[in-house]
Amino acid sequence: MNMNGNARAEVARQLVVGLDAMEWSLVRRWADEGKLPTFRRLMEEGARGELATTSAQLPDTVWACTYTGVNPAKFEKFFYVQYDGARRGLRHVLDDAIRRPPFWDYLSQAGVQVGVADAPKFPLSRSLNGFQLTNWGAHATKTARASAPISLLGDIESRFGRHPVGDCDGVDSRPAALLALRARVLEGVRCRGRVFRALMHERPWDVFVAAFSEPHCIGHHFWHFMDPTHPEHPAVDRDGLADSIEQVYRAIDEEIGQMITLAGKRTRCILVAGHGMGPIYHASWNLSEILDLLGFGRQGVDRGRRKDRGERSAPINPWRILKMVVPGAWQYRIKAALPSRLQEQLLFLWYTGGERWAGRRAFAIPNNDSVGAIRISVRGRDYQGLVAPGDEYRGVCQSIAAALNELTDPVTGRPVVRKVTLTHEVFSGPFLEQLPDITVLWEQDFAWDSIESPRFGRLRIRRQDSRTGSHTARGFFIATGPGIPPGTELHGHSIYDIAPTVLEAARVPLPSDLDGAPLPLQRLGVRA
Repeated sequence: MNMNGNARAEVARQLVVGLDAMEWSLVRRWADEGKLPTFRRLMEEGARGELATTSAQLPDTVWACTYTGVNPAKFEKFFYVQYDGARRGLRHVLDDAIRRPPFWDYLSQAGVQVGVADAPKFPLSRSLNGFQLTNWGAHATKTARASAPISLLGDIESRFGRHPVGDCDGVDSRPAALLALRARVLEGVRCRGRVFRALMHERPWDVFVAAFSEPHCIGHHFWHFMDPTHPEHPAVDRDGLADSIEQVYRAIDEEIGQMITLAGKRTRCILVAGHGMGPIYHASWNLSEILDLLGFGRQGVDRGRRKDRGERSAPINPWRILKMVVPGAWQYRIKAALPSRLQEQLLFLWYTGGERWAGRRAFAIPNNDSVGAIRISVRGRDYQGLVAPGDEYRGVCQSIAAALNELTDPVTGRPVVRKVTLTHEVFSGPFLEQLPDITVLWEQDFAWDSIESPRFGRLRIRRQDSRTGSHTARGFFIATGPGIPPGTELHGHSIYDIAPTVLEAARVPLPSDLDGAPLPLQRLGVRA
């Protein structure tokens, strides 16, 4: 290794593989069935465990939290469309806004040679001892397609071409379009494997970080074909789409197996997913209306129960319906022809429908659809704030949380809210005030399309999503290598622990303000 000191010279290399939105329950099931032989072998030979994740509050932050080892209040971006309280408006935030160093920067400063290939949702490093490929084929990554050295991206594309998927959402629901997307995703897995192995073989590295984004895309658009409990699950699989997610997982399993063989037996390998995938059932698009009905939002709303008049129907955002109706390929052609400022305004309309926040104590703000996000209008923080900081603020947050936890599915009587988080209680850092004050993780274990409240009665939620899959709050890791006990299952860890784990293994000092700690991979674990 390119490190100073005899002790460091003996440190094993590390291969870190990110698995974007790969679902742990599916990995375990298909590994047990023998369909994922590499995953099965790695779990038998090493350690594994489920990871707590910020996908329960802010799903777009999971990779930044994994790379940096800190919570979302310690870096600048929690979503690509963020509410700006100072001017009561929205702003478009790119991944480039994140200034917090990832673990590979700390490795570089210590003299470790690092390779980073297509890590999702993170910009090009500002100080790297090695090479990096950014946004070559990463899913929904808001940064430039770039590399270090600058020539690397061109070299990769001249040899292997551009990643074949393109815009994952530039597709419609026609079987022919979905079959073509699946073919591109599978080719993307294979092409990605070839690129990663070429970089591993041809360039020097002590720690190599690479990520497969394909589980993310395939999960969003094909979940209902696999899940027999989904309302849109076809009774007959006429087009052969039911095993699409499985095909992609199996292809990734094969590519990872080849990468691990190339890395060699003395290399520590860590596979990590920051969140998973499941069906999409939520009321995020109607959260402001729910807050109005609960008495925290717009004044003058009829909040009485409607037993005599039946259920209310939640309003719809026509911009979202338009997006559902217009074929994806057309949308992206139209978007490409528009000036960037108009693109931005249409994006904001898609998230808000032109909603006005003035006069509301609490209102919904953009976040990933599987988790609703609520902003409290606080005096001294938000433009024309209404709620006093301190006791009144805490009281409003607690009252909203209590009301949300009362929401149920009128058909089954089951809760439709899995977890309400008051972000000031779980996150801390210089960017805490820009985060939502409250997040609402919706229940995804069963299908529901209405909510019942003892305070306002029943509200029917109308579908406004073209995707059928969204994120679960399940991350996981699998680790193998010298000194790691076989068949070990660890509990009680989080995505914050991955960065310090990699740093400790490289014998690089840990930054003092990390929120995670190294996984005890070489200490006594709990046998599965």
